[in-house]
Amino acid sequence: MTGRCTPPPDGGREADYVLCHGYVMAAPSPLRFLTQSFKQASTVGAVWPSSRGLSRAMVQPIFSSVHRDGPMRVLEIGAGVGPVTEELVVRMLPGDRLDVVELNPEFCLVLRERFAGCQVPPNIHQVSILDFDPGVRYHHIVSGLPLANFPGDMVEKIYASIFKLLEPNGTFVMFEHVLGRELLNTFTTGTARKRIEHILRIEQSMEGLVVDRRTVPLNMPPARVLVRKHPGANGGES
Repeated sequence: MTGRCTPPPDGGREADYVLCHGYVMAAPSPLRFLTQSFKQASTVGAVWPSSRGLSRAMVQPIFSSVHRDGPMRVLEIGAGVGPVTEELVVRMLPGDRLDVVELNPEFCLVLRERFAGCQVPPNIHQVSILDFDPGVRYHHIVSGLPLANFPGDMVEKIYASIFKLLEPNGTFVMFEHVLGRELLNTFTTGTARKRIEHILRIEQSMEGLVVDRRTVPLNMPPARVLVRKHPGANGGES
């Protein structure tokens, strides 16, 4: 095992961090991820785990605030082998809650093995986000789901589930591959193209919810992180 539960090196409110006094097991070989990406291409969506740079960019909006009002509830969807999960657990404080929704049973096994020794271990749920009912709302939701791989009507249902689980003043962080949907829209035809066009319309309809975006060029492939607010924030309808 590798002791990774230490204050993160990327600045911020370091005085508020605590040592985890636990351990995060090293990530498995990327070949294990690659195997699942071929077996479950529609739900894995990538052939390589997210880079450290992308993972940190995903969690930075969550921990950028200097002050906290109390324990934090965070939900991660589509964790894979846990690159983003690792960046979350090393920053969370005692009393915080991290739930992880991952449908792939092999990935769930990896996640339980890697993070069982942390002081704030994540709760791993092998379930679809469409069927997940924790009975609480979350201050922050982070998603690694490959939405471009799904039918448009499923994407609509996923977003509805996410915003139902998000606190009205919460943040929703996701990433997409740079030019991914645009390239698919250009080089696909027939039913596949209609599916991508449907997803693009969904994304365009939520453009007003985007409060931040940043590109991670050194990820494989290059990625863009999007931070969205809840549709009900600032007096809007939930």
